[in-house]
Amino acid sequence: MRTFLTVLMIAAMAVTAFAGGNPNVQGYVSFDEFGRVHDAMPAPYTTINAYICFGNLDMGLTSASFRVNDVMVDCPGSFAPPSFTNLLDLAIGDYLGGITVSATECKPGPDVAVGYVSLFYLGGECCVQILPHPDYPGWVTDCNSPAEVDYYTYIADGSVGGALCMVNPVEDSSWGGIKAMYR
Repeated sequence: MRTFLTVLMIAAMAVTAFAGGNPNVQGYVSFDEFGRVHDAMPAPYTTINAYICFGNLDMGLTSASFRVNDVMVDCPGSFAPPSFTNLLDLAIGDYLGGITVSATECKPGPDVAVGYVSLFYLGGECCVQILPHPDYPGWVTDCNSPAEVDYYTYIADGSVGGALCMVNPVEDSSWGGIKAMYR
């Protein structure tokens, strides 16, 4: 009996150590707050918003940590100085150096836009990217009580003006097709 209880206790601790409410959470840039639109072809001298989004949220989201690339350095002459707007309740840090945004109540999934970078487009090509936070790389907390940390997989940059940016082709809809090719 004693061995059985010991094994049961070890199993219970091991399960909770690996439990996270959002095991397949994905981070991406979208030009639509409510959809996955990774490309934008704006007319020069117009403003566009690049939304920082997290998807496949089975247990919702209470916070996310990330940073965004500096488009003024990466794509000189393409934009006027951008600004970041937090769509949740609280923010600690700077979106270029590392920011953690959090909500006072659960934001249910499957997809949540946590903020956006407002870009005044001057012309040219550029990629808007989510980069790892220097202290909390890839962290998203779910709506469990207490919240548990999940690590997001980054799947897509935002392409402005036809730039060739990273889009991970291995999303749920295409993975089955790739596996079928090798059967």
